[in-house]
Amino acid sequence: MPAPSEDNNELVLSFLSVRRALGLLGFFLPLSLLAVAILTTEDMRPSISEFYYTRGRELFTGTLCAIAVFLWAYVGYPPAPADGWLTDRILSRTASLAALGVAFIPTENKFGPRVAPGASENCTLIQCALGTDWARWLHYGAAGVFFACLALFCLILFRRTGTGPPTRGKVGRDRIYLICGIIIAGCIVMLGAYGYGYARQDAAGQVAYDATRAVFILETIGIFAFAVSWLVKGETLKPLQRMAEPKP
Repeated sequence: MPAPSEDNNELVLSFLSVRRALGLLGFFLPLSLLAVAILTTEDMRPSISEFYYTRGRELFTGTLCAIAVFLWAYVGYPPAPADGWLTDRILSRTASLAALGVAFIPTENKFGPRVAPGASENCTLIQCALGTDWARWLHYGAAGVFFACLALFCLILFRRTGTGPPTRGKVGRDRIYLICGIIIAGCIVMLGAYGYGYARQDAAGQVAYDATRAVFILETIGIFAFAVSWLVKGETLKPLQRMAEPKP
């Protein structure tokens, strides 16, 4: 019996659906939170994570949980011996757990009352159990791992090739993945530099830093790059792929 084509292969269609869902969720997350700030009386928060303390909490946690579920379900192609330890399954499940960490270990609420480490009031269950300082650093760590996994998908896993010369379509997709990966990696570096500068400021300086909304902007750029890469991987952005293909 001949092997089913990609158009009829349910396994292939399922992979494409997962990739497309991840791409769409990537666009949805920052845009939905921005809509919360514009359409309600909520203040615009300095970062995506701080929307946990707004009416957008369900959008924030729900979208991250959906991303985590799809990442956990994504196993990619069977690894080849030459691929080493970095496989689709390992990276997607690491990113999935990191996304859950971002969702359920909140950062501090800068717009609310300051909470002392280990305080029993005005804190979530995890913050009360860990102390707000530990919870904040675990949140940052989970966010860093999540973004690093997204960058590795674009820079390494999506760009792996099989036997034989790559097709024009593959070359075009690889160019997009490379650009998206560089953007995500650049956002990670700039967020790290921002955090270093932020920690060295006094209270007034930190307020001025927060007013720039630089973290929200950089996070949004990085997540949009993630969304584009997964939509391309899901064979959705064909016009963009054709623009990136080498000329015949």
